[in-house]
Amino acid sequence: MADLGRAALVVSLGLSVYALVAGAVAARSNRRRLADSARNALLCSFGSTLVAALVLLAALWRHDFSFAYVAAHTNRTLPTAYALSAFWGGQEGSLLLWLLVLTGYGAVAVALNRRLLRDLTAWVVPVLGGIATFFAFVLVAVASPFDTQTAPLDGAGLTPSLQNPYMVAHPPMLYLGY
Repeated sequence: MADLGRAALVVSLGLSVYALVAGAVAARSNRRRLADSARNALLCSFGSTLVAALVLLAALWRHDFSFAYVAAHTNRTLPTAYALSAFWGGQEGSLLLWLLVLTGYGAVAVALNRRLLRDLTAWVVPVLGGIATFFAFVLVAVASPFDTQTAPLDGAGLTPSLQNPYMVAHPPMLYLGY
């Protein structure tokens, strides 16, 4: 499962880089088919980021302590809601959530406005692709939530200050607000 999550992030990085480069070339040279291709890359980047997020959520759900992230942020006695909220309990998961929200909003924005604001959307795609490239690069090269280890018997658990019903909803709502 960790390999699937890592592969999904690498694909997301590649698609984001393509959306950045192809989108910038298309916007400057007014090449419609290339702009459509860059837009599709941004849409697919959301899909691959969603796959990575689902892999991490499944690992949290199953208490798969072979994931270093899961072992560091959950334990077997943690209620399911808090175990799933550990998704954003650490830096790596928080970055993945941020990339998911960014690519999700970007996909919705370019999908809804592909016919209305073609000239503006041509410039939106490379900007969103550039930001997504940064976060995807950090997740692939610096802080991956899919690092593995020999599975311990139990994890370290979620920080006690995060074991609060308000903290389950607070970070996702904050990111969605951005």
